[in-house]
Amino acid sequence: MSCGVVDILRHKFPRKVETACTWLQCRYYTPPSRRTWAKQHHRIRVPRPMVHRFQLEREHPEKEWWRERRIAPATFFGFPDPARHGLRGGSLYVEQMDSVTLAVLADRCLKEKVWDPEIWSKFAWRAQQIVSRTHEPDLCYIFRAFARADWFDQNLLTTYLGRLHRRLHAFQLPDVAVFLEAFGNPKFRQSTYLQKALTHTTLLLQHRDDAQAEHLARTCAALRDLKPLPSILQLEVLGLLELLAEALLLRELSELGPARTIHVMDCFVAWGLVSRERSKASSASIDLCWALARELKGRLRDHAKEHPDHLATLALTLASGGLAHEELWDELVYNLGQVSYKMSASSVAAAASGVARSGRTWPALFEAFGRRLVERRNDLGLLDCARAAGGFLRCPTSVAERFVTRGPVGERLLELGLETLDAESTVMLLDGLSRAPPGAHGVETLAGALLEASHMRLRDFSAKQLCIIARSLGHLRPAVADVLRETFDCVQEVVKEATSNEGVLEPRYIAMLCRGLSSQTTSALPDRARRLQQLLPEIGVALRSKPTCVTTVQLLHSLVLFPASEERDASLEICAGHIAERACDLSAATMVPLTESLATLADHWTVPSKLVLALAHQLDIKRYDLRPGTLFRAARALEAAGAREGTLRLEPRDSQQ
Repeated sequence: MSCGVVDILRHKFPRKVETACTWLQCRYYTPPSRRTWAKQHHRIRVPRPMVHRFQLEREHPEKEWWRERRIAPATFFGFPDPARHGLRGGSLYVEQMDSVTLAVLADRCLKEKVWDPEIWSKFAWRAQQIVSRTHEPDLCYIFRAFARADWFDQNLLTTYLGRLHRRLHAFQLPDVAVFLEAFGNPKFRQSTYLQKALTHTTLLLQHRDDAQAEHLARTCAALRDLKPLPSILQLEVLGLLELLAEALLLRELSELGPARTIHVMDCFVAWGLVSRERSKASSASIDLCWALARELKGRLRDHAKEHPDHLATLALTLASGGLAHEELWDELVYNLGQVSYKMSASSVAAAASGVARSGRTWPALFEAFGRRLVERRNDLGLLDCARAAGGFLRCPTSVAERFVTRGPVGERLLELGLETLDAESTVMLLDGLSRAPPGAHGVETLAGALLEASHMRLRDFSAKQLCIIARSLGHLRPAVADVLRETFDCVQEVVKEATSNEGVLEPRYIAMLCRGLSSQTTSALPDRARRLQQLLPEIGVALRSKPTCVTTVQLLHSLVLFPASEERDASLEICAGHIAERACDLSAATMVPLTESLATLADHWTVPSKLVLALAHQLDIKRYDLRPGTLFRAARALEAAGAREGTLRLEPRDSQQ
């Protein structure tokens, strides 16, 4: 374009020419020389040595941008993510949520631990607004989310309980399981809705057989969180667990994961359907727990890497339920030692209690537990301290003193204060102190301080807990006679009230009370014989309920100190008949003291020959379970009880050393 033409165009169209020139001179690429340092990414820019204080020889994790997590989207399930609402703000668009979205976002807040009242109040408002259009399973999930968040809104609770009752007839087993999980919060157990849910679940199990193993196991786990319950509901839960056990035995248990399997076993043990002391336990419940224990074998190693705390629950369950699966115990103890450094303080305390109760007080394992407790001492609660003390005090003296009386557990107890212990923690701690090795430092001092802090509020304890305290005092033997007398007065009064309703107090607790009384000396408790005589009616009730053989042996040991009477002889006859029938359930270590008690009774009571022969037969079978030089005591005692000489054959290892 010539200059003359440009001049003519500029004269006629000045604005168009300027626009065209600007367009021709536009540059779409900025050369490096024009780039400023401020526009570069601060993590990947090249530092200028004369301006920035950058030391090249050091590591700079703040510049390792490739290690950062990818930027998460701003939305979740199509709505603004409530987990990031505190940072980003803005509207949540709650008014546009349907029931599915509301259930998912509420669970999202639970998972991310979002407790913002503004968010939950909006969720509650929207939940009430759409409740008439909400059906299962969304209805159950929304109700469970508010229960787990502990968001107690009376209007919301009333509205949803009414809707749940209206739709209860259409619930399937997975829906009922979620519904029962919500009732884990006691605040949400209004009126009779829990009982109606339990009745509906019972009907589903009685009349339908299409439930999957996962749904049955989930229902068991939900029932575990309902404990404790009133006696009426407790009977209904026990009946429901019987049906669940029978249904699970017909399913393929290998479909259950290790976590679900552990929770099912924990449920049956917690409700008392599986226990070493339970004589009327459901065969289905016991068979199910043993089948689940066999399924767990070989699966703990991989599961412990992701969920180490579940191993603590399993240890406590196996110990409480008396599930002596040796191979599973060996695998469990090994994996506990491997993952103890990742466990929480509460789980370490539970694992120590469970492993110690099983008799596996291995120093290396408890050293690992102790190191973890030293690291997480400030996380220990009252119940955790009681459990840890009960576990470590069963170990050798050096371990018990290092981690309890002179270690983190004792220090934490003193920080929290013995007067703040609740009933369960107090009973558990006293029981642990009573099992400490003889001569352990600080045990008597701690037990005395604990008894002084708790004996003024004994009325707050249940009858079962008071019986455990009485048994513990039989070993601890406090020096203050007034405290001891007041304690046993309260225990016997409460036990008498409890046994007025037959079946309320289990026989093993009566045996604990008798054992605690009989262990006291006449100088500490001068009226011991009178107190024991007053317990004869309760002992008769306990024996008529057919207790376990171990409990019967404990009652017989106590009856040795009773003055001779017709009631005592009648109780001894019942004990003898029961032990003679179930002598195979006794260990050799239990039978040796039993024979000595029978020898003591032989002066005032004729020992049945059937019982003598049964004990001699079982001791002959289990002789190698005893240490050398022990069986001669049983042979001598049986002869004193009326057995012929040579009834129990002795070997050279069995003679007195």
